[in-house]
Amino acid sequence: MKILMAEDDENIVMIAKMVLEKVGGHSVDVANDGQTALDMAIAGSYDLLILDGMMPKLPGVDVCKQYLEKSQDPKARVIFLSAKSGQDDINEFLELGSGFIQKPFAPESLCQQINDILRDAA
Repeated sequence: MKILMAEDDENIVMIAKMVLEKVGGHSVDVANDGQTALDMAIAGSYDLLILDGMMPKLPGVDVCKQYLEKSQDPKARVIFLSAKSGQDDINEFLELGSGFIQKPFAPESLCQQINDILRDAA
């Protein structure tokens, strides 16, 4: 699967990218801010977007909304990876995207969590 991960924390990027590529066998591109993520998502052909809830330039929720508007792809899949854990935040993530993974996450279960979310959303 071709994944775009939008995350501004270099440590999370390093761990998640390694797990997704080495364990999951996925191809992962990374954007360090929301505007870059939006530009890459619209220009690229991704199977999944993993968006941090809070990023420089454009928050993940805004990236998701604009991407869904501009892509016109009814099968667009977005998972939020965020430390935001308020019920209102989680509800918004689930309303816009396919799922939500709480940070910090267990690296060994990241691929399984993504697979479970995508299976349940199908």
